[in-house]
Amino acid sequence: MRRGRAALVVAAAALLGSLTGAFVLPDRVAGALGDGAVAGVPSRVVSSSTDPTGPGASPSSAASSSSSATPSRSVTSAPGSSSSAGDGPVSTADLLTADDLAAVGLDLSPQRSDGRAEIVACTDHETLDDVAESGPPAQQFWDGGTVGLTEQAVLARDEDEAVAVVRRVLRRLEACQRRPVGYWLYGPTRTVRLGVPGTARWLPKVSEELNTTGRAPAGAPDDGGVAVLRRGSRVAVLDISWCQSAGDGAPCTEGPEDGDAQFVALVRRAADRLG
Repeated sequence: MRRGRAALVVAAAALLGSLTGAFVLPDRVAGALGDGAVAGVPSRVVSSSTDPTGPGASPSSAASSSSSATPSRSVTSAPGSSSSAGDGPVSTADLLTADDLAAVGLDLSPQRSDGRAEIVACTDHETLDDVAESGPPAQQFWDGGTVGLTEQAVLARDEDEAVAVVRRVLRRLEACQRRPVGYWLYGPTRTVRLGVPGTARWLPKVSEELNTTGRAPAGAPDDGGVAVLRRGSRVAVLDISWCQSAGDGAPCTEGPEDGDAQFVALVRRAADRLG
């Protein structure tokens, strides 16, 4: 009997549809007839997605950024992630190329990694998508003996969120501008002029040997730097180390004389690629 009444309601709905152009099937009738009982009437579907490549559980064992020693590039394990194009809304096509590096006098080779680059701060091991809460980021590692470079970029939902991501990353980095004597630290934040709608800030890294007061000495040479830049809703972090490894030689405490100019030129090129 119940199915007979339901069939009458369906027939009435069909007649109403022919007059109004809309076919309306009450939920309780659909339930009575069972799933897929009326051909051509789509069911309501709720789609949910989960990022299968979430932040890795453990930081790399290579040089913890919380130690006194000048930090090396750190990578968080992330199964399923890679540095290949198509990692997300931003791909390696939007990152620096070998030609960009050569244009500023750097001869580095791309290195593949299946982990995520970490933002080198004082204590926490975080990746860009940890801070941005979106991703996964596109990333690229470069190596040239004592020189190492890491770039990662992510797409925020809009420009307001991108501005907030830049602030959060800078807050983590600037917390390292004051540290105990004998620990590496960052120097004062500097600005790179990019033009609207782009911004870039960068902080020089100062080695632990030069930290004798808890702050970077005025005019102290740096052994690397990290930049945070934004183009519209895209955010990138660029990290360079001039003293990645001294090998058997004397400890390296500063980069080349024109290192700052090279890095700033590289930041500008990265901004052009990003946006």
